[in-house]
Amino acid sequence: MSYLAERFQAAVDVLVGDGSIKERLAVAYVENLDDLEQTEFPVELRDAFETLHVALHSERPVGREPCARATVRKMSTLEAKGYAGTIVQLYAALVRHGERAEPLRVVRGASEKPPKFLSKGA
Repeated sequence: MSYLAERFQAAVDVLVGDGSIKERLAVAYVENLDDLEQTEFPVELRDAFETLHVALHSERPVGREPCARATVRKMSTLEAKGYAGTIVQLYAALVRHGERAEPLRVVRGASEKPPKFLSKGA
């Protein structure tokens, strides 16, 4: 499994654990996703992650509290469920995508001839 998918799997594991949805969301995000950069994601998932990141950094933290924890503390249970769902959807998309940051490209080797098994004489 890829690096991003592993990070999101860890977050999902927290989300399906015990405790209130707000507490699970805060722990899942702060401990597993908060340090990720938008540029690490496949192009088609960058906007969704950036939207999640911005949404979870909208409140000022109190003291040494992480910004995401302060934001989750002030949101409703319904909002927390929605953002938890976004994390699950991003995880599923990463697993489906195989986490290729760019489409695969054909790379030509030193010889331009096809391999023997593709030749008619093989």
